[in-house]
Amino acid sequence: MLNRLKFILDIGSSKISLLAVSRLGKTDHIVAESTVLFDGFMDGEFLSPNELETAFSNLIEDMSAKTRKPITAITIGVPSEFCICVCKRITRKFVSPHKITESEIAELYESNLGFGDSNEYLVINYSPMQFVLDDDVKTMSPVGKVTSNLTLDASFVLAKKSFIDLMMEKFNKIGISNLDFISTALAQATLCAKIENTTSPIIVVDVGHISTSVAVLKGEGLALLSSFSMGGGHISSDIMQVLGMSFKDAEMVKRKVILTIESEHNDYYEVCFKGNLIKAPIHITNQIVKSRIEMIAKVLSDILSIDQVFNSLPIYLTGDGVSWFKGARTIVRDVTNHEVKDYKLPFDNSKEKYQTSKLGLAMLAGIVK
Repeated sequence: MLNRLKFILDIGSSKISLLAVSRLGKTDHIVAESTVLFDGFMDGEFLSPNELETAFSNLIEDMSAKTRKPITAITIGVPSEFCICVCKRITRKFVSPHKITESEIAELYESNLGFGDSNEYLVINYSPMQFVLDDDVKTMSPVGKVTSNLTLDASFVLAKKSFIDLMMEKFNKIGISNLDFISTALAQATLCAKIENTTSPIIVVDVGHISTSVAVLKGEGLALLSSFSMGGGHISSDIMQVLGMSFKDAEMVKRKVILTIESEHNDYYEVCFKGNLIKAPIHITNQIVKSRIEMIAKVLSDILSIDQVFNSLPIYLTGDGVSWFKGARTIVRDVTNHEVKDYKLPFDNSKEKYQTSKLGLAMLAGIVK
């Protein structure tokens, strides 16, 4: 099973994971994982870029020991804060009714990979949102169909060249130059559609530690991709500042929060750590958490208001930032006026059940290989 492995790097806003993925039948499985904590990123910049080389080196060393395999190539999932999404409508007319071929579909994409003279971004993924044939027939499978007119609504995900250059620099220093790049948000959204067994457009929102990603999947591509620097770490910071405790204590208190609980003013969350009792009034703590989730939901609502087409789409909430809070989805629903659903890994009730980026990247890397 471990004879042929693909290695994938998942860069979160508080930790980096290196995954070893093996295909069994038609399914890709994560067979080994190595993880390191790091300072993360904010507003499209790494907070401590100099720590990346050591982090990557430690991951490579640990994974090599686990798999007993040399690592010469890595697929890197690019977080949304380092990406943009561009949608294009591409048309082609034929002299007479014509049977569409795979090479003609490829040509539609390849002839539209240019995005001006800017060297700031590079295309890392392109996907169809839909194809339109004669008589306004919409399909996701045009090959072999006969038409005089072919329209492709295409989605292109572009990554910051500065991000790619930084990754190339850091990995070159540890002897790995074969790198591929794919969109983490596209991977998560594709996995969500598969789990939900839906072909309808969906919104996937991943609230991490200090960053939130927003993606709208239509067909096989992203109709919208956005991000903002706010997440679960900001909730801990709010608790720390309002209740006058350390960030570490605030993190532990946060894990106790149940937003649906009805409490009296003298009720407390209690955490015992190394013999010390940490107490936080339930009423105040819940208000702190609720206010920050409402703030995140308001930014989300503003992002989705860019197109009224998104108004009726369901939101799938994932990530470790707020998904764990009982009552969080209700708050997001009330602020955004969208149906909000739980998006977690299937058959997984562990502490990693909302870390959907890993399995999404494993699946997408298998598709685009």
